[in-house]
Amino acid sequence: MDVTRRIARTALLSLVAAVLTVVVLPTAAHARPASAKPGTLHLQTVPPLPGVVVKVDGTVARSDAKGRINVPVRNFTDLGRRLVVPETRISSDRKVVFDRFRGNVDAGARGKVVELGVRTARLVSWSFIDRFGNTVPADRVTAMRLRSNTGEIHDLSGAELGRPLWVSESRTQQGPQGLVSKQLYYVVDSAMVDGTSVVNRAGQRFVPWEQQAWVVQLLFFRVSFTATDMFFTRQVGDGIELTRADGGVQRLPFGRDGTALVPDLPRGTYTITVFGGGVSFGRPVSISKDQVVSLTVISLADLILVTVAVLFVAVGLVLLGRPHLLGRLRHAGGALMTRTRERERPRSRHRRRLRMRSEAAGRPHVQPADDRQPAPARSGVALLLLLAALTVTLLPPASAHAEVGHRRDTPPPSAAAPVPVLAYYYIWFNPTSWNRAKIDYPLLGRYSSDDTEIMRRHVRMAKTAGINGFLVSWKHTPQLDERLAKLVEVAREEKFRLGIVYQGLDFSRTPLAFDTVRTDLSYFATRYATDPVFDIFGRPVVVWTGSDRFTAAQIQQTIAGVRGKLLVLGNAKSLEDVESSEGALDGQAYYWSSVDPVAGASGRKLAEMSRAVHQRGGLWVAPVTPGFDARLVGGKREVPRREGDTLRASFTAARLSQPDALGVISWNEFSENTHIEPSERFGAADINVLADLLGVGVDVDVPVDSSEPGDGDHWGLSAWGALLVVGAAVVLLPLGVAFQRRRSTPAGAPRDRPYDTRKEDLFADL
Repeated sequence: MDVTRRIARTALLSLVAAVLTVVVLPTAAHARPASAKPGTLHLQTVPPLPGVVVKVDGTVARSDAKGRINVPVRNFTDLGRRLVVPETRISSDRKVVFDRFRGNVDAGARGKVVELGVRTARLVSWSFIDRFGNTVPADRVTAMRLRSNTGEIHDLSGAELGRPLWVSESRTQQGPQGLVSKQLYYVVDSAMVDGTSVVNRAGQRFVPWEQQAWVVQLLFFRVSFTATDMFFTRQVGDGIELTRADGGVQRLPFGRDGTALVPDLPRGTYTITVFGGGVSFGRPVSISKDQVVSLTVISLADLILVTVAVLFVAVGLVLLGRPHLLGRLRHAGGALMTRTRERERPRSRHRRRLRMRSEAAGRPHVQPADDRQPAPARSGVALLLLLAALTVTLLPPASAHAEVGHRRDTPPPSAAAPVPVLAYYYIWFNPTSWNRAKIDYPLLGRYSSDDTEIMRRHVRMAKTAGINGFLVSWKHTPQLDERLAKLVEVAREEKFRLGIVYQGLDFSRTPLAFDTVRTDLSYFATRYATDPVFDIFGRPVVVWTGSDRFTAAQIQQTIAGVRGKLLVLGNAKSLEDVESSEGALDGQAYYWSSVDPVAGASGRKLAEMSRAVHQRGGLWVAPVTPGFDARLVGGKREVPRREGDTLRASFTAARLSQPDALGVISWNEFSENTHIEPSERFGAADINVLADLLGVGVDVDVPVDSSEPGDGDHWGLSAWGALLVVGAAVVLLPLGVAFQRRRSTPAGAPRDRPYDTRKEDLFADL
C-alpha cells in the first residue's frame, strides 16, 4: 500500500513539472524588461534653475522654477547616450553647460529622480572708482587680470575692458548626500594704470552668483610736490617732470603757492625731476598714500655759498703753509693802514681838541669804543659778530620745522603722557591671513610678520607718535619664537621697548594646561629676563591671557618658577576678577577692546579696577582703543571711530584711572578693527590723534616741512647748510687769530717798514 502511494505521488509531481515547463517558461521568456518599456524620466538640476533644456528622442523638455524636469522616453535602454543637455542661455546674463549625472540614467526606469549637475556662467561687467568713490574712466586702465578660486585667469586689455565678460559662476561636485553646487569667486590680481598696478593683489573679491556689476576700487592718491634749494629753505624751480613706470613723462608747473598738485596719482614708483631754478637730479618716489613730496634743487645761491666756503678754506690753508705770502700781505696791509691813518689824522686832532676842551671844562671825556680797542681785537670781534649774525639770520625760525597737524596748544609730552604708552602688537600675519575676515588693510601692504623691514617701519612710526613700546602677542611655538627674536633685534637697534602678551587660551578660548604655561614662561624668562629691550618696569612685563579662569592658588603654583624674573600681569575683566586673584599676580592689564567710552560709563569701572589693583601693590595697564568691529569673526558689536572722538574719550577715561601704563588696543589687530596702524580705510587719522593726545604734535603720515606751501620769500639754512656755516667758522676763526698774531709781532722782533711807519703814525697821533 505504501509503495503504491509513493509511486502515485511521484507521478503527480512529474506531471506538474511537465505542465510548468510547457506553459510558464515560454511566457517568462517572452516578457519585456522594465528598461525596455516607455516611461517618464525625472530629473533634478543641481543647482535648481529654471529653463535648463534636455533633449531625448526628439523630445525637448525644460526645467521648471524648482529645477525639475519630467521628460517622456520610449525606453530607458542606453538612455545616457541618447540624452542631450545642450548649452543654454537661460536668462540674459546666465547660461548653463552640462557637467555630470549622479549615477546611471537608466535607473530612472525604476521611478527614481536622477540628479543633473550643470555648470553656470555669468555675464559680468565692471566700473572703476577711486578711494573716495569718484568714477574713474575705464580708458585710464590699460590692463586688468581676474583670477578665480579655481585658477581660471582672464587677462583683459584695450577694448575688452569696456565690454561685459562671461565668467564661470558655479560648478558641481560629488558630496556625501549627492551632487552639490559650488559658487566661484574672482579676485583682481592687477589693474594697470600708467604702467603700474593700482590695486592690492587679491584684495578685492567678487562672487558672480551674487553680483554682476563689479566696482573695482583703484588706489589713486592726492600728492603735492614742492622744491627747495639745497642749503636755503626757499622754494625754487618752475615745476616738475614726472616719469612714470611706462616711460611716459609729464611736466607739471608749480602754482603761485610753489606747489604742483596731482589729485589722482596712481600708486607706484616715479622718477621726479625739478626743471628751472638750478640743478636737479632725478629722485625715485614711491607713492602709496596721500602725501607731500619735497624735492631738492642745487640753486645758484647754493653754488655761490659752496664756492665761497671752499675758497676761504683753501686760501687759509695756503696762507698757513706759505709764510712768505703772509709777509707780502703784511706789507700790503701796512701800506693800506698808513694811508688810512693819514686820512684819520684830521679826525684825531679834532678828537684831541675836544678832549682838551672837556678837561678844561671839568667834564670827563669818554673815548669812542672803537678807538679804545686795538686793531686785532676789533677785527676778531667783528668776525665773530659777522658769523653770529650770519648764523642767526640764515637759520630757519622754529615754525619752519613744525610738522603738519601739530597743535600749538598741545601740552608737552611730560604733561600729556607721564606713564609708558604701550601698543598691543600681533606677529601672527602670513600672506594668506589677509584673505579672511578683513575689511581694511595696512598702507604698508598685506605683509607677513616675518618681514624685518615691516617691523622696523612699525617701530619707527610708533616712536614718532609717542609710543614707547609694543606688547607682543606670543606663545612658545617655532614660528612665533623666530618672529619674536627678529622683533627684539629691531627694537634693540631702534631703542624701543617690548613686553609680552602670553596667549594662554587656545583657538576655542580654552585655557592651556598649567604645565604648558609654566614651560612657556620658563622658556621666555631664561631667554629674555635680562634683556634690556624688555626693561619697562625693571623686569619684563608678561600679560597672561586666561589667568582669570584660575584660582589664586593655581596662579601661584604656575608662576612660582619665574617669580623675581618676570612681572606677570593678569587680564582681569572686572573688579571681581581682580579681587579673586588675591594679589597672586603682579598687576592687571585689561584688554577692553569693545568698550564704547562715548556712550557708556567706562571711566568709573576703570577707576574701581585701578584702585583694587593698586591696593594689592600691583601695576595697572589701562586700555585705550579707537573703535571696534569684530562682526566678521563672530562678534555682534560695533563701536564707530567717530573721526577720533572715540579714541579721545577712551584716552581720557584711561588717564583718569591713574594707570602705571597705557595699553593702546591695538597696533595691528585688523580682524577686530581696533588698529591704529595707517590703513587704506582710515589712513593715519587715529595714530595722529594719539600723537596729539600724547603731546607729540607730529603728523606721522606727512614728512617734516613737506606740506607747508610757503610764500617763496622765506630764507633759511637747512640743518646741514647750517653745519657748513659752523664748519666755515671753525676753520676761519683760527686762521683769523693766527693772522692777527703774526701781525702783532712782540717788541724786539724784526719789523718791516710798514710796521715802523704805522708805529710812527701812532706816536704822531699822541
